[in-house]
Amino acid sequence: MSASNITYDYCDGDALPAESTNVSSLIRNQIYKVCPGMHQHSNGTIAQLGSPRCGDGTNYSFLVSRPEEKPQQGEKILIELTGGGACWDELTCNLQQSWLSFPQWLSSFVGTSCSGLGGNLLCAKSIGSTDFSEYTTVIIPYCTQDVHLGDEPNTSYGVQHVGAHNMYRTLQWIFENFPNPSDIFITGCSAGGTPLPVVYDLINTHYNNAMVGGENLVEIDVIIDSSVFLTPSHFLENYMPNWNVGTILNKIGFDFDAYKDKESFPSELLDHALQRSKET
Repeated sequence: MSASNITYDYCDGDALPAESTNVSSLIRNQIYKVCPGMHQHSNGTIAQLGSPRCGDGTNYSFLVSRPEEKPQQGEKILIELTGGGACWDELTCNLQQSWLSFPQWLSSFVGTSCSGLGGNLLCAKSIGSTDFSEYTTVIIPYCTQDVHLGDEPNTSYGVQHVGAHNMYRTLQWIFENFPNPSDIFITGCSAGGTPLPVVYDLINTHYNNAMVGGENLVEIDVIIDSSVFLTPSHFLENYMPNWNVGTILNKIGFDFDAYKDKESFPSELLDHALQRSKET
Protein backbone atom coordinates (compact mmCIF):
# COMPACT_ATOMS: atom_id res chain seq x y z
CA MET A 1 0.00 0.00 0.00
CA SER A 2 1.49 3.33 -1.02
CA ALA A 3 1.23 6.53 0.97
CA SER A 4 -1.32 8.92 -0.55
CA ASN A 5 -1.49 11.79 1.94
CA ILE A 6 1.25 14.01 3.37
CA THR A 7 0.52 16.47 6.16
CA TYR A 8 2.69 19.05 7.88
CA ASP A 9 0.96 19.39 11.24
CA TYR A 10 4.24 18.58 12.97
CA CYS A 11 6.40 21.23 11.31
CA ASP A 12 7.68 24.50 12.79
CA GLY A 13 6.54 27.79 11.30
CA ASP A 14 10.06 28.61 10.09
CA ALA A 15 10.44 25.26 8.26
CA LEU A 16 9.77 24.62 4.58
CA PRO A 17 7.67 21.54 3.65
CA ALA A 18 10.16 19.01 2.32
CA GLU A 19 8.07 17.20 -0.23
CA SER A 20 7.08 20.43 -2.00
CA THR A 21 10.43 22.22 -1.68
CA ASN A 22 12.88 21.86 -4.54
CA VAL A 23 16.53 22.48 -3.74
CA SER A 24 16.80 24.73 -6.81
CA SER A 25 14.40 27.19 -5.14
CA LEU A 26 16.74 27.75 -2.18
CA ILE A 27 18.99 30.80 -2.23
CA ARG A 28 22.66 29.91 -2.28
CA ASN A 29 24.79 30.60 0.79
CA GLN A 30 21.76 30.60 3.11
CA ILE A 31 20.63 28.10 5.75
CA TYR A 32 17.15 26.61 5.54
CA LYS A 33 15.09 24.45 7.87
CA VAL A 34 13.18 21.77 5.94
CA CYS A 35 10.51 19.56 7.48
CA PRO A 36 9.49 16.18 6.05
CA GLY A 37 5.76 15.60 6.43
CA MET A 38 3.82 12.74 7.92
CA HIS A 39 3.07 10.09 5.29
CA GLN A 40 -0.29 8.34 5.61
CA HIS A 41 -2.10 5.69 3.61
CA SER A 42 -5.57 6.37 2.27
CA ASN A 43 -7.04 4.41 5.19
CA GLY A 44 -5.39 6.76 7.69
CA THR A 45 -2.57 4.45 8.84
CA ILE A 46 0.99 5.79 8.94
CA ALA A 47 3.30 4.67 6.15
CA GLN A 48 6.43 2.77 7.13
CA LEU A 49 9.00 5.20 8.53
CA GLY A 50 6.49 7.93 7.71
CA SER A 51 6.21 9.88 10.96
CA PRO A 52 9.27 12.12 11.46
CA ARG A 53 9.36 13.51 14.98
CA CYS A 54 11.62 14.24 17.92
CA GLY A 55 11.68 11.96 20.93
CA ASP A 56 9.44 14.16 23.07
CA GLY A 57 6.84 14.38 20.29
CA THR A 58 7.88 17.82 19.08
CA ASN A 59 8.82 18.73 15.53
CA TYR A 60 11.77 17.50 13.50
CA SER A 61 13.48 19.23 10.58
CA PHE A 62 16.78 18.98 8.74
CA LEU A 63 18.98 21.87 7.66
CA VAL A 64 20.17 22.64 4.14
CA SER A 65 22.71 25.09 2.78
CA ARG A 66 23.56 25.32 -0.92
CA PRO A 67 27.10 26.30 -1.98
CA GLU A 68 27.76 29.91 -2.89
CA GLU A 69 28.90 28.96 -6.37
CA LYS A 70 27.35 26.41 -8.72
CA PRO A 71 29.47 23.21 -8.90
CA GLN A 72 31.58 22.95 -12.01
CA GLN A 73 31.07 19.22 -12.54
CA GLY A 74 27.96 17.63 -11.08
CA GLU A 75 26.11 18.20 -7.81
CA LYS A 76 27.98 17.36 -4.62
CA ILE A 77 26.45 16.69 -1.20
CA LEU A 78 27.85 16.71 2.34
CA ILE A 79 25.60 14.85 4.80
CA GLU A 80 26.26 15.21 8.52
CA LEU A 81 24.38 13.25 11.19
CA THR A 82 24.72 14.92 14.58
CA GLY A 83 25.28 13.00 17.81
CA GLY A 84 24.41 13.31 21.47
CA GLY A 85 24.24 10.13 23.52
CA ALA A 86 21.40 7.62 23.75
CA CYS A 87 18.65 6.41 26.09
CA TRP A 88 16.58 3.25 26.30
CA ASP A 89 14.33 3.31 29.38
CA GLU A 90 12.63 5.76 31.74
CA LEU A 91 15.74 6.38 33.84
CA THR A 92 18.19 7.00 31.01
CA CYS A 93 15.70 9.06 29.00
CA ASN A 94 14.96 11.29 31.99
CA LEU A 95 18.70 11.95 32.19
CA GLN A 96 18.77 12.72 28.45
CA GLN A 97 15.56 14.78 28.39
CA SER A 98 17.24 17.86 26.94
CA TRP A 99 18.35 15.79 23.92
CA LEU A 100 14.81 14.73 22.98
CA SER A 101 13.82 17.92 21.16
CA PHE A 102 15.17 19.78 18.14
CA PRO A 103 18.58 21.32 18.99
CA GLN A 104 17.95 25.01 19.58
CA TRP A 105 21.53 25.90 18.68
CA LEU A 106 20.70 24.80 15.13
CA SER A 107 17.52 26.90 15.03
CA SER A 108 19.59 30.03 15.56
CA PHE A 109 21.25 29.49 12.16
CA VAL A 110 18.02 29.35 10.15
CA GLY A 111 17.71 32.20 7.67
CA THR A 112 21.26 33.39 8.15
CA SER A 113 23.93 33.64 5.49
CA CYS A 114 27.01 31.45 5.59
CA SER A 115 29.12 34.55 5.05
CA GLY A 116 28.66 35.55 8.67
CA LEU A 117 29.29 32.14 10.24
CA GLY A 118 32.94 31.66 9.32
CA GLY A 119 34.14 28.09 9.74
CA ASN A 120 30.87 26.68 11.06
CA LEU A 121 30.30 23.17 9.70
CA LEU A 122 27.10 24.23 7.97
CA CYS A 123 29.15 26.54 5.78
CA ALA A 124 32.55 24.87 5.85
CA LYS A 125 34.62 25.39 2.72
CA SER A 126 37.03 22.63 3.68
CA ILE A 127 37.51 19.91 6.27
CA GLY A 128 41.10 18.82 6.45
CA SER A 129 42.36 18.61 2.88
CA THR A 130 38.90 18.07 1.37
CA ASP A 131 37.38 21.04 -0.48
CA PHE A 132 33.65 21.44 0.24
CA SER A 133 33.14 24.81 -1.44
CA GLU A 134 30.96 23.18 -4.12
CA TYR A 135 28.93 20.92 -1.79
CA THR A 136 25.33 21.33 -0.68
CA THR A 137 25.34 20.64 3.07
CA VAL A 138 22.53 18.65 4.70
CA ILE A 139 22.50 18.36 8.50
CA ILE A 140 20.37 15.58 10.04
CA PRO A 141 19.78 16.64 13.67
CA TYR A 142 19.59 14.06 16.44
CA CYS A 143 16.61 14.27 18.81
CA THR A 144 15.44 10.67 19.34
CA GLN A 145 18.22 9.07 21.43
CA ASP A 146 18.23 5.87 19.35
CA VAL A 147 21.38 6.42 17.24
CA HIS A 148 19.15 7.53 14.32
CA LEU A 149 17.85 3.96 13.80
CA GLY A 150 14.66 3.67 15.85
CA ASP A 151 11.14 2.83 14.73
CA GLU A 152 9.31 2.73 18.05
CA PRO A 153 6.85 5.61 18.59
CA ASN A 154 5.01 3.96 21.48
CA THR A 155 7.40 3.13 24.31
CA SER A 156 6.09 2.44 27.81
CA TYR A 157 8.09 5.45 29.09
CA GLY A 158 6.67 7.98 26.63
CA VAL A 159 9.67 8.57 24.34
CA GLN A 160 9.29 8.31 20.58
CA HIS A 161 12.38 6.53 19.29
CA VAL A 162 11.78 7.34 15.61
CA GLY A 163 15.25 8.34 14.44
CA ALA A 164 14.93 6.05 11.41
CA HIS A 165 11.86 8.01 10.30
CA ASN A 166 13.80 11.28 10.44
CA MET A 167 16.87 9.91 8.69
CA TYR A 168 14.95 7.96 6.03
CA ARG A 169 12.64 10.82 5.06
CA THR A 170 15.59 13.22 4.88
CA LEU A 171 17.34 10.83 2.51
CA GLN A 172 14.20 10.61 0.39
CA TRP A 173 14.32 14.39 -0.06
CA ILE A 174 17.97 14.14 -1.10
CA PHE A 175 17.19 11.37 -3.59
CA GLU A 176 14.35 13.40 -5.08
CA ASN A 177 16.33 16.62 -5.39
CA PHE A 178 19.68 15.18 -6.45
CA PRO A 179 18.89 12.56 -9.09
CA ASN A 180 22.44 12.39 -10.43
CA PRO A 181 25.08 13.76 -8.01
CA SER A 182 28.75 13.22 -8.71
CA ASP A 183 30.02 13.08 -5.11
CA ILE A 184 28.52 12.41 -1.68
CA PHE A 185 30.44 12.77 1.59
CA ILE A 186 28.80 11.27 4.72
CA THR A 187 30.02 11.91 8.24
CA GLY A 188 28.90 11.77 11.86
CA CYS A 189 30.28 11.72 15.38
CA SER A 190 29.27 9.60 18.37
CA ALA A 191 25.60 8.65 17.96
CA GLY A 192 25.77 10.35 14.57
CA GLY A 193 28.56 8.00 13.49
CA THR A 194 26.92 4.77 14.65
CA PRO A 195 24.28 4.55 11.87
CA LEU A 196 26.62 5.44 9.00
CA PRO A 197 26.97 1.86 7.67
CA VAL A 198 23.19 1.89 7.28
CA VAL A 199 23.10 5.38 5.77
CA TYR A 200 25.89 4.47 3.38
CA ASP A 201 24.07 1.34 2.26
CA LEU A 202 20.80 3.20 1.65
CA ILE A 203 22.59 5.87 -0.41
CA ASN A 204 24.86 3.48 -2.26
CA THR A 205 21.99 1.16 -3.14
CA HIS A 206 19.87 4.04 -4.40
CA TYR A 207 22.50 5.61 -6.63
CA ASN A 208 24.85 2.77 -7.48
CA ASN A 209 22.56 -0.19 -8.07
CA ALA A 210 23.81 -0.30 -11.65
CA MET A 211 27.25 -0.21 -13.21
CA VAL A 212 28.26 2.18 -15.96
CA GLY A 213 31.44 1.30 -17.79
CA GLY A 214 32.55 -0.78 -14.82
CA GLU A 215 32.52 2.21 -12.44
CA ASN A 216 30.06 3.40 -9.81
CA LEU A 217 27.72 6.20 -10.75
CA VAL A 218 28.41 8.25 -7.63
CA GLU A 219 31.58 8.62 -5.57
CA ILE A 220 30.61 8.09 -1.92
CA ASP A 221 33.02 8.71 0.97
CA VAL A 222 32.37 8.09 4.66
CA ILE A 223 34.16 9.28 7.81
CA ILE A 224 32.91 7.84 11.12
CA ASP A 225 34.13 9.56 14.29
CA SER A 226 33.82 7.96 17.76
CA SER A 227 30.79 5.85 16.98
CA VAL A 228 28.95 4.38 19.98
CA PHE A 229 28.13 0.68 19.91
CA LEU A 230 26.12 -0.48 22.92
CA THR A 231 26.60 -4.20 22.50
CA PRO A 232 26.85 -5.98 25.86
CA SER A 233 24.52 -8.94 25.64
CA HIS A 234 22.39 -7.58 28.51
CA PHE A 235 21.72 -4.37 26.55
CA LEU A 236 21.04 -6.18 23.29
CA GLU A 237 18.54 -8.52 24.92
CA ASN A 238 16.78 -6.07 27.27
CA TYR A 239 17.03 -2.55 25.88
CA MET A 240 17.76 -2.47 22.15
CA PRO A 241 14.24 -3.86 21.45
CA ASN A 242 12.92 -0.55 22.83
CA TRP A 243 14.30 1.14 19.69
CA ASN A 244 12.99 -1.39 17.15
CA VAL A 245 15.93 -0.97 14.78
CA GLY A 246 14.89 -4.00 12.75
CA THR A 247 12.70 -1.94 10.41
CA ILE A 248 15.53 0.14 8.93
CA LEU A 249 18.01 -2.76 9.00
CA ASN A 250 15.60 -4.89 7.00
CA LYS A 251 15.62 -2.16 4.35
CA ILE A 252 19.30 -2.82 3.73
CA GLY A 253 18.83 -6.59 3.68
CA PHE A 254 20.53 -7.21 7.04
CA ASP A 255 19.34 -10.29 8.91
CA PHE A 256 18.72 -8.51 12.18
CA ASP A 257 17.05 -11.47 13.86
CA ALA A 258 20.18 -13.59 13.32
CA TYR A 259 22.49 -11.09 15.04
CA LYS A 260 20.33 -9.00 17.39
CA ASP A 261 21.57 -10.80 20.52
CA LYS A 262 25.21 -11.16 19.47
CA GLU A 263 27.92 -8.82 20.70
CA SER A 264 29.46 -9.00 17.21
CA PHE A 265 26.37 -7.15 15.92
CA PRO A 266 28.20 -3.88 14.95
CA SER A 267 30.99 -5.59 13.01
CA GLU A 268 28.48 -7.88 11.30
CA LEU A 269 26.46 -4.85 10.22
CA LEU A 270 29.56 -3.07 8.90
CA ASP A 271 30.70 -6.18 7.04
CA HIS A 272 27.24 -6.50 5.53
CA ALA A 273 27.29 -2.93 4.19
CA LEU A 274 30.81 -3.33 2.81
CA GLN A 275 29.96 -6.61 1.12
CA ARG A 276 26.87 -5.13 -0.51
CA SER A 277 28.93 -2.20 -1.76
CA LYS A 278 31.06 -4.64 -3.74
CA GLU A 279 27.96 -5.90 -5.49
CA THR A 280 26.94 -2.49 -6.89
